[in-house]
Amino acid sequence: MKITQQLLKPISIYPLVYFRVLFGLLMFCEGVGAVLIDWVQEHYVEPTYHFGYIGLEWIKPLPGYGMVYVYLLMALLGFLMMVGWRYKLSSFLFFLLFGYGFFSEKTHYLNHHYLIWLISGLMVLLPAHRKLSWDVRRRPELESEVAPQWTLWLFRGQLLLVYFYAGVAKLQPDWLAAKSMSIWLAAKTHFFVIGPYLNTPAMIQLVVWGGVVFDLLIGFALLWPRTRIAAFWVAFAFHIFNSAVFHVGVFPYFMIAANVLFFSPEQIARWFFRKDIDPKALAQQFLKQPGWQQQLGVRFFILYLGWQLLFPLRHFFVPGDVNWTEEGHRYSWRMMLRTKRGAVYYIVKDAATQRQETVFPKQYLVKEQLKELPKHPDMIWQFAQFLKEEYKRKGMQEPEVYAISNLSLNGYPRHPLVDPSVNLAAVPYTWGAKSWVTPRPEADGWPWQKRTTAGAEHQ
Repeated sequence: MKITQQLLKPISIYPLVYFRVLFGLLMFCEGVGAVLIDWVQEHYVEPTYHFGYIGLEWIKPLPGYGMVYVYLLMALLGFLMMVGWRYKLSSFLFFLLFGYGFFSEKTHYLNHHYLIWLISGLMVLLPAHRKLSWDVRRRPELESEVAPQWTLWLFRGQLLLVYFYAGVAKLQPDWLAAKSMSIWLAAKTHFFVIGPYLNTPAMIQLVVWGGVVFDLLIGFALLWPRTRIAAFWVAFAFHIFNSAVFHVGVFPYFMIAANVLFFSPEQIARWFFRKDIDPKALAQQFLKQPGWQQQLGVRFFILYLGWQLLFPLRHFFVPGDVNWTEEGHRYSWRMMLRTKRGAVYYIVKDAATQRQETVFPKQYLVKEQLKELPKHPDMIWQFAQFLKEEYKRKGMQEPEVYAISNLSLNGYPRHPLVDPSVNLAAVPYTWGAKSWVTPRPEADGWPWQKRTTAGAEHQ
């Protein structure tokens, strides 16, 4: 009961207003920028084949320049969220359109796109439009000085889990041995001024160990008032470094803006809105939502953060190294952990005549897809299904499709990612460990693969 009372405690609404404005502005920049730098064109317009998420293949990009207009519309909706014009509708439409773009092509999966989609969904549910918005100007009765405390802790909990699980994921031999980071930083030596200093042993070790300590502790340091200011500026420097070195789009600035939410509502009101807030007086005000909505909000808070707490851990229940198999990698805040380089081509065989053809994916795919295809078993399987249907259309009665692949993970020698003797055209896709995905080579230092492979082969 006390927990419910704390979650429903009235606090200043200004943190939600602040984040509505910054989130809307960043989404406006994200939508316009993705079009101006041709990111949308490269990922949606140029490809003739798209890799959908398995189970969601019915979500397909619009043809032609349709996705360009989708991103421009998202930019407009971001602006409308920022000014609070028909906020509930504009935020809901943004959530739908961003999710549509995200789930219609997985070649460019990024954790920060997934996070933005989640946050945009949360924004729909929160009363961030009840102060300093065009909605309040149209309907003054909407205005409120307070919001339930769970609305602020929802953001804090989500950010804490993103940071913490990113740190947990780094507690693995390859990261601690700087396998992936050495490759990443070696490719940045051409950068102006800072380039020569990036690929040095001292900098590599600083990034590796600093990354572990930062991710594991920064969320808790932001929560604790005594370390909050120092933690914020450390996080600020960390995200600016990521932006300068790794060019990860709007994400660093999104995280900097979101980290402000760890400060007290009174501080946010004073810094950004020049308002002096008395939290004791606010605590006496009544929330405008009906009681059933307040209780529903508390239940949503618990269920949502519970799901975010458990879902990223699913790869621990799947045999094999997730960096190799990719099982449980997506939606789990596993960032910057692996560098993969590989190649794949296919043998399509007519089961009736034994006639076979070699198919190179570059006949159908664009550059970014060709780079990602050899890294992901699910994409290799999906393209095999595409080739099965393609050769059926060409008149082949019983096409068999075999993938000839090789993959190097974090600089180790290349090894087949999928079993070349398995006819992928006849294999149904199942969740969890797959017998047709090879184990990570023991030569990479993963001796437990013998134990896990045996179990996988009997699934």
